[in-house]
Amino acid sequence: MPDTTLKKDRLDAWFDGSAVRVIAVSANDDALELSADALEPFIAKLQGCLREMRTLPGDNVLDFST
Repeated sequence: MPDTTLKKDRLDAWFDGSAVRVIAVSANDDALELSADALEPFIAKLQGCLREMRTLPGDNVLDFST
C-alpha cells in the first residue's frame, strides 16, 4: 500500500489483486518530477507489479480508463 503521510513527496506502485495502482504526487500536490536515479528503481517496482499481475489466471489487461 502507498504511504499516505501528508506533506512529503509520494511515489509508489502496488498491485492490489486486480489492478496496478500508481501515485506520483509532490508535497505541494503537483505532479512529481523524477530524476533518472529515481526513475530506474520505480520502473523496477512497476515491472514487479506486472510480474505479480501475470501470475494470476485469466486475461490480465491493464485498464487505463480511470
